[in-house]
Amino acid sequence: MVFGKFVTEEKDMELVREICRRVFVEELGMDQTGTMTDEFCMNALVYAGDEPAGMGRIMFDGERFTIAEVAVLPEFRGEGYGDFIARLLVDKAVMSNAREIHLDARQGTEGFFEKIGFQAEGEAFEGCGGRWQPMVLMTHQIHKCCNCGH
Repeated sequence: MVFGKFVTEEKDMELVREICRRVFVEELGMDQTGTMTDEFCMNALVYAGDEPAGMGRIMFDGERFTIAEVAVLPEFRGEGYGDFIARLLVDKAVMSNAREIHLDARQGTEGFFEKIGFQAEGEAFEGCGGRWQPMVLMTHQIHKCCNCGH
């Protein structure tokens, strides 16, 4: 069974931090100081049965919703967990009346976010150990009536 949840308890936050460390620091070589601060984010975990498979974060700074640090552990990739996490975060923002949702997509992941409805916004930039493309999802453009892909 696959399920996702937003987490606040310390034992769950340890899992979030562990997935961040494994994917962003160990695998991608990013500086850990580039990760978002727990206290300002809503953190989500997705599970494959009893095993944590991935995580994601969304932050609202009073003006803008930003998704960051969507990560799936290597052994769970290719099974749709990343899509599940991203959509869970989008849903959280939509339920909070977001008009738009922002993120910076690491080079090579733009297509993943485009499938969800994000579009490139502005120029790509270098930082935190990679090249990033700012993207935005306008929530009024989300097609909600069926699963037809529009």
